[in-house]
Amino acid sequence: MKMQDEKAQRDAFFTMDGKPSVLKSLPVAFQHVLAMIIGNIAPAIIVAGALGLSSTDKAVIIQYAMMAAGIGTLVQVFGFGPVGSRLPLIMGLNFAFVPVIITIGSNYGFSAVFASMIFGGLAVILFGASIMKIRRFFPPLVTGTTVLAMGISLYPVAINYMAGGVGEASYGDWKNWLVALVTLAVVFILSEFGRGYIKVIAILIGIVVGYVLALPLGLVSFDGVSEAGVFALPAVLPFGMTFHPGAIFTMVIMYLVASVEIIGDISSLTIGGMEREATDREISGGIIGNGISSVIVSFFGGLPMATFSQNVGIVATTKVVSKRIISITGIIILATGFLPKFGAVMSTIPNAVLGGATLSVFAIISINGIRLIAKEPFTMRNCNILGIALAVGIGIAQVPAALDKAPVFFRTFFGSSPVIIATLIVFILNLIVPKKSFEREEEERRLKR
Repeated sequence: MKMQDEKAQRDAFFTMDGKPSVLKSLPVAFQHVLAMIIGNIAPAIIVAGALGLSSTDKAVIIQYAMMAAGIGTLVQVFGFGPVGSRLPLIMGLNFAFVPVIITIGSNYGFSAVFASMIFGGLAVILFGASIMKIRRFFPPLVTGTTVLAMGISLYPVAINYMAGGVGEASYGDWKNWLVALVTLAVVFILSEFGRGYIKVIAILIGIVVGYVLALPLGLVSFDGVSEAGVFALPAVLPFGMTFHPGAIFTMVIMYLVASVEIIGDISSLTIGGMEREATDREISGGIIGNGISSVIVSFFGGLPMATFSQNVGIVATTKVVSKRIISITGIIILATGFLPKFGAVMSTIPNAVLGGATLSVFAIISINGIRLIAKEPFTMRNCNILGIALAVGIGIAQVPAALDKAPVFFRTFFGSSPVIIATLIVFILNLIVPKKSFEREEEERRLKR
């Protein structure tokens, strides 16, 4: 009987409705929190610095970033009616919105960001509600390219973290690389050769090992912990709310484009974690859930969100899809929005540790994109479309100066994310380039020889 109970507990991790014990769920949930916390607060820090906000406002934005992510995650996991994917999805601040937020904040004031988020959220809700009618325009070639571009675009993030974080005085120091590589090695070895529960929490163990190694090397700083408050309630409209048509239009377009990333993330999660394609209902609910969450958090100083690819990668790597674990994760993330001290402690984890822990996760995202694309035959048409989309999207990301002389509007949309560029190109080309049967293409190729 005891062996049956233990087997049931193990199996509970790998089914969406599984209910593993809270004691065993907590480490897995913390693994998700640690993987997203830096990526979630980093956009807030960048925005605060670029707009010249005070240190007090900066602390508030970081606090509300966690609160918003917690709300968005719980909406996705539990859902109500057509809202929410009801999948093990983690939500967080979207890096792709950072240039847009800075542009709006600089031209119209920071308060305009939150008013425009309401309209962006409403536009996404309408888009999500109609996705079932237009799903045919997002075949595996399109969604797979989005996921593949997403994974590739995250590699520099992981490498920069491994080197210590861009802008840090110790960037590139051997200590950072030592910690990062040890962390990566632990995660890889446990993921590959670990058994049972050890394999499930391989990333968490890697982070702990990396953190312990980083302490004597002087890579851990507790300066911000003492300054952070123990408890803080969120305020309604902490930065005000003003309406400007230009800001609203910009944010609406950005929200719609970024929604394609959500389609890619949901597809990656179901393919990698459950060995199946996402349903129309899950994709629609996921997009609507993001729209609803964005409208809610706009009143509390939260910034635009999206599904977190690194956490999708964790699900795909570990195959742990229990919604109980993700709901616990969402509660922890939400709690940190009321407990600044806890968030400050979590943020002491060195960038090098997070980089080493997430590199393999980002690699899995790319592989899931390839698996999606492979659901369609690799005809010359599909290869050309895929190649051009990735070449332009990733290429511009590697040479951002190529857009320096372009209008601000153009740079804002096409220079903010390689995923957006690659997705738009593959979407348009897939619509306009005639399809040929695989047999016909092979016959044409044979005749040319």
